Amino acid sequence: MHSHPWDEWIPGVLNKAQVIRLCDEGYITGVETPNEVVDLSSIDLSLSDEAFEMKDGSVKPGPSDYDHLLRNRKLAEKLEPESDGSFLLKNKATYVFKLRERLSRLGDSIYGQATAKSSVGRVDVLARLIVDGMDTYECFEPERNASGNMYLEITPITFRVRVKRGARLTQLRLFYGNPLDVQIKSKELYRTVLEGPGAVDGSLSVHLQNEKWGGLPVAAFCAKSEASMDDPIPLWTGKGGKSDPCKYWRFWESIDGRLRIEKEQFYILRSKERIAVPPGIAIYCRASDETIGEMRIHYAGFVHPHFGLQRKDRSKGTPLIFEVRGHQVHVSLADGEKMANLIFYRMSRDSEAPDPADDEYGNQTLKLSKFFGEWPEKLERDEHGNVTAK
Repeated sequence: MHSHPWDEWIPGVLNKAQVIRLCDEGYITGVETPNEVVDLSSIDLSLSDEAFEMKDGSVKPGPSDYDHLLRNRKLAEKLEPESDGSFLLKNKATYVFKLRERLSRLGDSIYGQATAKSSVGRVDVLARLIVDGMDTYECFEPERNASGNMYLEITPITFRVRVKRGARLTQLRLFYGNPLDVQIKSKELYRTVLEGPGAVDGSLSVHLQNEKWGGLPVAAFCAKSEASMDDPIPLWTGKGGKSDPCKYWRFWESIDGRLRIEKEQFYILRSKERIAVPPGIAIYCRASDETIGEMRIHYAGFVHPHFGLQRKDRSKGTPLIFEVRGHQVHVSLADGEKMANLIFYRMSRDSEAPDPADDEYGNQTLKLSKFFGEWPEKLERDEHGNVTAK
């Protein structure tokens, strides 16, 4: 009889069944509905209603429990939910929420990597996981987590947003064995997974050829920084419906294959490459250089097995989305510029195929977060890029 579940596993990224087993056997606690929150190669982590506003901004985690920093009234102020149970998060302010899930008895073989969910990054919200005992964000290593408690640091940049208990803003990928030991570097794999220029080296480049949306040409969606002052964006989907994209976003058209990235503005762009991930592979997407000139690239980094394999139009592969922010000066971005590199990991066990109905972004081209409704079928645009239903 095996003393731990992983005694019978091979090194690699854990699939859905393996992560659910860790939940069922108490290695990850506080997971109310494992079958719903565990994805093909990660688990969604959810907010509790224990929330704090960080008075002087972000406070980097250290080797001791993070809770002692939250109890320091000079650093953190405890928040109470509003009457509907939600919390209003102001843009350019930093908050920390304790998470409902907790790590327990994972031993010396299970590693973790985290990233904000794609739907959160596309709203220009930074969300970074903190694990007690780790002095870096977005990961944990065996035997270094002091108590197993986890927290999420949240910083909305462009928009004001609302969150509530149970909102799932980040995802944790678990590895049996060191992630460095299960990386795969293979030109044959690049050609199998990628269609486009990046198939040569496993990279992603930006697609700036205009597409038609609502009858209008567009290469990028640009956020309206003033849009959420009256109506903050709820970071959950429910009976209230989704936010109107016309209210929060502008259309940006490329000219001669170039797009002007304006300082302090946030853009949604797509990759030129299309990606189709086999069941035995998980991918992390990392900016080739997080700051390219005066432009920052940041986005949710996980690509799950089967992504791009079940498109409704039966074509092979799906582009990935870039979230780009201009800094102090304007940048002229060219079609085909390299933006990111893909890191390929072996799965510990192949992932089972998902229900196509559960794949939110598998059929995307240029696409906003799931928190926004669909664009109207016919649109008109003014000189500033604002669009309205026609």
